[in-house]
Amino acid sequence: MYYVIHTAMKHKSVPQTPGQQEAFLNEVARLWPLAKGSVSEVRKPCVRKGCKACAEGRGHPAAIYTYREGGKLRCMHVRPEFVPELKQAIENGRALEAALVRLGREAVLRSRERAP
Repeated sequence: MYYVIHTAMKHKSVPQTPGQQEAFLNEVARLWPLAKGSVSEVRKPCVRKGCKACAEGRGHPAAIYTYREGGKLRCMHVRPEFVPELKQAIENGRALEAALVRLGREAVLRSRERAP
């Protein structure tokens, strides 16, 4: 014989300070554009026969954007003129992650301050 017992837990929301959500949304808006990953410069051989740089083993510089998608590591070629904008987007993404960590920490601390 099996018994099914349903329980209901009261979920108490974490208290927010006034204007916290609006301040966070303003912070995120200033961080646009956003990206997560990294940009690396690699050297790749070209397809031209008799290329001096490739023959000497130097290859040609290329930028690669590396990111995770569905648990897999992915890479994409990046046009040289887009590299500065992508680097800024990645830096902004790291700032966003830091803000999320800060908000999580603050939420836990606020939850400890209220009466049980």
